[in-house]
Amino acid sequence: MLIFIYGDDTFRVQEKAVQMRDAFRDKFDPTGLNTAEFLDGKFVPGDILGAARALPFLGEKRMVIIRDLVSSIKKVEMGVWVDGLSSIPDSTVVVFWETIAPKMLEKKPLFTALRNVMEVHDYAYPQLQGTQLSSWIMSQVRTHKGVIEADAVRALIERVGADLWQMDHEINKLVAFASGQKITRVMVDELVHANFEGKIFDMIDAISQKRPERALKLLREERWSGANDHLLLTMLGRQVRILLGARALLDVDSQVSKQEVADALKIHPFVAQKALAQARGFSLSALKNVHEHLFRFDKEIKSSQIDADLAVDLTTVKLMQK
Repeated sequence: MLIFIYGDDTFRVQEKAVQMRDAFRDKFDPTGLNTAEFLDGKFVPGDILGAARALPFLGEKRMVIIRDLVSSIKKVEMGVWVDGLSSIPDSTVVVFWETIAPKMLEKKPLFTALRNVMEVHDYAYPQLQGTQLSSWIMSQVRTHKGVIEADAVRALIERVGADLWQMDHEINKLVAFASGQKITRVMVDELVHANFEGKIFDMIDAISQKRPERALKLLREERWSGANDHLLLTMLGRQVRILLGARALLDVDSQVSKQEVADALKIHPFVAQKALAQARGFSLSALKNVHEHLFRFDKEIKSSQIDADLAVDLTTVKLMQK
């Protein structure tokens, strides 16, 4: 049997893989002698296939866990893996622990080939968005014996996004701080440092509200904290594209809802609500102009005609000229 546990939500992927391993050990392998793990990125066919083909030692089942094999093997290399894995005994369970987006993994030739020759079970974990992310946060807070206000959930999403590793850390911190009280937005604002994307979003927010001093202060803070200007430019580009989409939808229907924007742009409704508010501070033509400059800056950076820090500065100025 083959089991695929995969997705770019690496927190839930790891959580599921560890749960499955622990459940297997509890039921079939309390000594740990029939569990083999290959998690270091070294894919030696003899070692891995030998472990998969081996019969259980004083037990009924054997489990082999391999991380990022399927996403790493090229088409010309996959023959030995398909042949080897298609002949494993029924007593072996092979778990593929893969840490790339589901749609990307599902295009990999080894993924397709193995599904055609073996019994396969899939557990796909794309990054959570929308109400699924909100529900996960509330569930995780309950798991840690806490309670959280809906407004605090929104604030967490605005500051942390879909990074469940950071989100879990922040939830633990907030539950401990609340000491049995309900987690509030004030607590989130005081204790949770906005991630990189959140800082860029705050900077755009300041620009849209005609607060250039605040925007420039946030940009300086990110640079002082060691932020890479190439990444700054990438995140600025993403926010501009979101604003473009929101502004275009507003121009079609001035009463467009945050959910309609979220569905159209494939973003969280809370982010969509913020984007709608920001987009009202820009014209569609101004955003198109900034987007065109971003495209040009990207080409000029690659050809060494301009540095990334200057491109970030010029993009910020262009946004302020809305």
